[in-house]
Amino acid sequence: MASILVVDADTAARTSTVALLRELGHDVVESGSAREALAVFDKQRPDLMVVECDLPDSPGLNVLSRAKSQGEGSTARVIMIGDRERFDELAEALDAGADDVIAKPLDPAELAARVGVCLRRPPASQTPGELKVGGITIDSAGQRVFVDGDPIILAPREYYLLLFFLENRERVFTRDQLLGEVWGKQADVGARTVDVHVRRLRSLLEPYGYDSFLQTVRGSGYRFSSAPDATDVPPLNGGYGYPGD
Repeated sequence: MASILVVDADTAARTSTVALLRELGHDVVESGSAREALAVFDKQRPDLMVVECDLPDSPGLNVLSRAKSQGEGSTARVIMIGDRERFDELAEALDAGADDVIAKPLDPAELAARVGVCLRRPPASQTPGELKVGGITIDSAGQRVFVDGDPIILAPREYYLLLFFLENRERVFTRDQLLGEVWGKQADVGARTVDVHVRRLRSLLEPYGYDSFLQTVRGSGYRFSSAPDATDVPPLNGGYGYPGD
């Protein structure tokens, strides 16, 4: 059993989340505001916080930042939740040190699984040279990859492709763009080479439930995103993701 703090201004959604977590045997406290949540956090130091990005008195990211930077709180686990249409918030939460993100509306089975995985692994940190998305960690200094704490062996090109995806998560890239960035503009390989490597990465991530992070965007290419069911939205801006496949 773990102590969990659920922070969500939506009373109905919060009540549903709290009920599910209590059914799983956890000791759950709830809050509808950032201010109240931080007071509870400072007093109780829960094992896990489930925090809505959009809170009425302060952004959920402020709660995340406080939880990750305050003494004992630096070891706190935090799952951020938010609207599936607002991928930028979820991506920002991961960059800020969230252990995981989940898109609303929450699926009970997914929430239960994510909470279980999060509680089993060490909390996320902002260690220099590390990239973390969900349970996937890349130690760029040592060129090592871990999934839920397990070391994963990748071929060099697979490693660089995964690294590129994590460094540019939530952005859509065509196969030609990926070839240029990962293989080099003069690489004597076809665009379908990308498909082979993506399939390989998915097969390695599948046993851990992270294969869905590597998403195919029809008519455009690929995107790395922890937000589920996000394959049919328009590509993100910023000079990438234009149709070219």
